Amino acid sequence: MERFADAVHWRDLTLPGQFLLASAIVMVGAMIFVGNWISQRIEDAVVQNSATSAALFMESFISPLSQELAETDTLSPPARQALEEIFDGTALGERVVSYKIWLDGGRIVHASDPALIGQEFEPTDALKQAWNGELASTFEDLNDLEDEAEAELGVPLLEVYSPIRQVWTGKVIAVAEFYESAEHLAADIRSARQTSWLVVGGAFVASGLLLFWIVQAGGHTIRHQRQALTEQLAKTEKISAQNASLRQRVVAASSRATAQTERAIRRIGSDLHDGPAQYLSLASLRLDGALDGRQSASKDVVLVRESLDKALDELRIISRGLALPDLDSLEIGALIDRAVNDHHRQTGLAITVDVSVRPDLPLNYAQKLCVFRFLQETLSNVSRHAKVDKVSVAASFHDQSLTITVADTGQGFDPAQSRHLRCDGGQGLFGLRDRAESIGGQFVINARPGAGSTLSLILPFEEMSQ
Repeated sequence: MERFADAVHWRDLTLPGQFLLASAIVMVGAMIFVGNWISQRIEDAVVQNSATSAALFMESFISPLSQELAETDTLSPPARQALEEIFDGTALGERVVSYKIWLDGGRIVHASDPALIGQEFEPTDALKQAWNGELASTFEDLNDLEDEAEAELGVPLLEVYSPIRQVWTGKVIAVAEFYESAEHLAADIRSARQTSWLVVGGAFVASGLLLFWIVQAGGHTIRHQRQALTEQLAKTEKISAQNASLRQRVVAASSRATAQTERAIRRIGSDLHDGPAQYLSLASLRLDGALDGRQSASKDVVLVRESLDKALDELRIISRGLALPDLDSLEIGALIDRAVNDHHRQTGLAITVDVSVRPDLPLNYAQKLCVFRFLQETLSNVSRHAKVDKVSVAASFHDQSLTITVADTGQGFDPAQSRHLRCDGGQGLFGLRDRAESIGGQFVINARPGAGSTLSLILPFEEMSQ
């Protein structure tokens, strides 16, 4: 049995199998309970009906001969003789195997067994019920002391306690107990039990089979749906993996394109500084030499001199804007210090720095460039718009992401108004968001008018390894 239980584990069964096992246990228990209850009710009803019929029949013989018990506690010899003749050698005597007539208190005043006359017994519950005026009966329950003789007969007996009433007053003056042969009653009860068990068992089996068929059909549908969902999940996971791979490739391609573009811009800035700017500077010097210190000069000469100076200044401004430090050789802490120090030298803004990131964090050029431009733009916005004299910069690494934060307590702004390009050609916050998202990062704005602002750049670590 234990091997079977180990072999057939509950969780190894299918849904219909689990239902069949559980319903079999429940239905067998319920069938036993309901079958016993119904058969017992049928037996009680059959016994009660038989007892009522027998009591009415016996009362027509015994009651007239027992009326004198209303005045005395014994039966007269003629009454006893009449009772003996009624049950001796007659059809009634064959039906009723024995009888007793009880007085109040448990004394037998007359009985078919003369040895019991005058004896007293402890009143049974059935006898007490009869003394209360109710008919009482039992079937094959011969466990009382006064039932020893009847029990020895070995046949099914219907024991009936029938109250004997005084004719004129209706008062219970005695109780007649008689034992009727109940072989036919026993056969009827067995037949009723069999019929009730067949009906109950058939109903439970039919309902169980119907429910099992329903669950079997539902289980079949669930298995097909589960298989379809499993296949769909596999397809979804495959597509998700493909999308993740494509996203990594797009981010990597965007990072490479950004790096190449910035390097090209840096070369253009260097070329402007080393080429046209140097020629303009040389032309300005030669013009000064050609004038040879003369105090008076024509208006054309002055105009040319001013134009050369303006062109040289603009080229230098453009060159500085396009030129970037060598970011490839800088780790994250040095890169942040470089951006912060450059801005401090230009504006004098007090900047506190808190970097809690390991120096060897693997950032590629596009990510370093994104961090550098983020610091340039946000610090420039603080200087121009926040109206504060200090700002804080923090770098941290948690949840597999690098986070750069620039926070101030200035006048703040409405983030909805920052979603546009700057008219002066600068990136603006909108450009910073595009730059961050193009390499798989996030740009987060937490600001409101009059409550300061906090701008964060978040670069996920899984993208850093690409």
